[in-house]
Amino acid sequence: MIIFLASFLFVSLASAASNLGVLQEDVVAGKILSVGLNASSTGNWYIGSISNSNIVSARMASGSLVVTGLNPGSAKILACTDIQNNHCLEVNVVVSASGRVLGAYTGVPHSPGSWVINGPTVFYVDANGLIPITTWKIFLDNGGKANLIVPANPGDLTLPLEAFMTQKDLRVK
Repeated sequence: MIIFLASFLFVSLASAASNLGVLQEDVVAGKILSVGLNASSTGNWYIGSISNSNIVSARMASGSLVVTGLNPGSAKILACTDIQNNHCLEVNVVVSASGRVLGAYTGVPHSPGSWVINGPTVFYVDANGLIPITTWKIFLDNGGKANLIVPANPGDLTLPLEAFMTQKDLRVK
């Protein structure tokens, strides 16, 4: 799942009581995908299980399930609304190879204060990583201008993913 600039996927808790649905997602090894989650009935989301931690890693961050592709293969992640693994969203992730032959990319990310785009997602680059932007209004309220957006480079994509940008976000300078 990729965060969309103008529309953001939220998982509704109005789904069936024990199963909140199934998502099929793809990510490239070494890259990150993020699944936005509505507030749960318990107030929290938990990683219920990861079927293969050699393929993906996952964590909860600011109302999102953040998944990192580690190695080619597939894995199932359960994102649950309670620690008993009830009311879970099943996220099936297929990780594909990065296509790199040798070594890691050593490119330099854009400087803090830049606006970059990767796929449909616009990010603000700050000193701590990439801040994803969920709506055009939030982008504009933080001083964003369409003509300032540049394509993300591989160096940008190695930066940590931060919490979503908010209205008048204090991290934007």
